[in-house]
Amino acid sequence: MMKRVIWLISGLNRRMMKLLFALALIAYIASVWGTYTNMRSIQEHGEMKIEQRIDEAVAPLREKIRDLEQSFSQKYPPVKFLSEKDRKRILITGGAGFVGSHLTDKLMMDGHEVTVVDNFFTGRKRNVEHWIGHENFELINHDVVEPLYIEGEQDSNFGGS
Repeated sequence: MMKRVIWLISGLNRRMMKLLFALALIAYIASVWGTYTNMRSIQEHGEMKIEQRIDEAVAPLREKIRDLEQSFSQKYPPVKFLSEKDRKRILITGGAGFVGSHLTDKLMMDGHEVTVVDNFFTGRKRNVEHWIGHENFELINHDVVEPLYIEGEQDSNFGGS
C-alpha cells in the first residue's frame, strides 16, 4: 500500500512537474514574444524618429534647391525686341569690368547683340553672368593685346574679313 501511495504521489509529482514545466515554457514564450514585440515597436518608433530627423535636416536643403531652380528658371532681365535693321552687333572690350558690365546691361536691354571680350584680370565674370546663355550675348575670355579672330557672318559692324 505504501508503494502505491508513493507511486500515486510520484505520479502526481510528475504531472505537476509537467504542468509546471509547461507553464514555465508558456511564460518564457510570452516573455520572449512580449520583448520581441516591444523591441519591434521601439525599433519602429526609433526608425520614425530617425526618418523625422532626416526630414528635418533635408527640408531646408529641399527649400534651397527649390530656390535655386526658380533662380535658374528665372530668365534674363527684360530686353526690348529690335528688328534686324535696328539691332546692332556690338563688341565691348573689358565688358566684365565695372564700366563695361553696365554698358553691356544697357545695350542688352536695348535689344542689341553684344559680344564681351575680357581677360578677367580686373573684370569679374559675375558682373555679366546674368546674360550668359542669352541668344544676343556672347562672352569671350581673351586678352585684346593678341589678335581676335571671330568666325561667323561677315558684318560691317565688326569690319568682317
